[in-house]
Amino acid sequence: MNKHILHDHLDGGLRPSTAEEIAKLINYKPLVEVDDVQSFFNRSLSNSLEEYLEAFTHTIALMQNYSSIERIAFEAAEDMHFNGINFYESRYAPFYSVNADMSPMDVIDAINSGFKIAEKTYGINSGLILCGMRHDSKDVVNVANLCIEAKDKIIGFDIAGPELSFPPSLFAESFRNVKESGVNITIHAGEGDGVNSIIDALKNGAMRIGHGVRIIEDIHDSVIGPTASKIIDLQIPLEICITSNIHTNMYENYEAHPIKRLIDHGFNVYLNTDNRLMSDTTISKEIEIAKSLGISDAEKLLEYSTSDSFFN
Repeated sequence: MNKHILHDHLDGGLRPSTAEEIAKLINYKPLVEVDDVQSFFNRSLSNSLEEYLEAFTHTIALMQNYSSIERIAFEAAEDMHFNGINFYESRYAPFYSVNADMSPMDVIDAINSGFKIAEKTYGINSGLILCGMRHDSKDVVNVANLCIEAKDKIIGFDIAGPELSFPPSLFAESFRNVKESGVNITIHAGEGDGVNSIIDALKNGAMRIGHGVRIIEDIHDSVIGPTASKIIDLQIPLEICITSNIHTNMYENYEAHPIKRLIDHGFNVYLNTDNRLMSDTTISKEIEIAKSLGISDAEKLLEYSTSDSFFN
């Protein structure tokens, strides 16, 4: 059975050794002067999603040339292969790597080149979802337009970043244009904000929900609310990332995470990694965590139907 990862950020999944090597190569002082790179990036004690996201400033600084981006993409796919993954959907905000030497299309090509090398080496299939950063309206518009221009090189469109105060409806025109072009849409929702954010994501064409765990807030005393009912009835995939949700301070500990309750209620739940560097995790670790929460067949949360994958 093929195993897929649907939700993993390329700039959140660098190997610590690679981050250290690139930092030394370009003399990126915030990392060169660090004794333990993994500890530097670890966000297990974050107090919020916004605090968790601060670490990305440093990984993005290491992704400013073709060879570094290509290497990071290859290693991400390689790491997924060695964790038993056959299909890997990775996401990245391309304009954060645009500079005098790198166009947006160059960024896409560098990532895809790394993925192709991994495919030739290991047989793993990898695809790129482009992310617009929702706190930067210009970036979202630019990424949406890039998705349309590069639709033969990518597999989807997403908005990420601080969710609270930046609902998908702010970018309704961009979502409409992307959808009309035939590009798949997934949206971060129900992570930093609640049920209303999920409702808004669905209204703007989301085929899957990135995280979506706060849909549990639409269930009261076993009474399933209208939005939760819709998501169950339509089997809209929830891209769940357990450890990340703990590290962004959504839940106090693993035992408080609602993944088991979501499965028991009939939601279409899939297990993912989100940011392997910041959360010091792998999909193998996430499977073991899910098992510890009472999900004995956690590996099945990686086995996706064709309709849920953006590989089509």
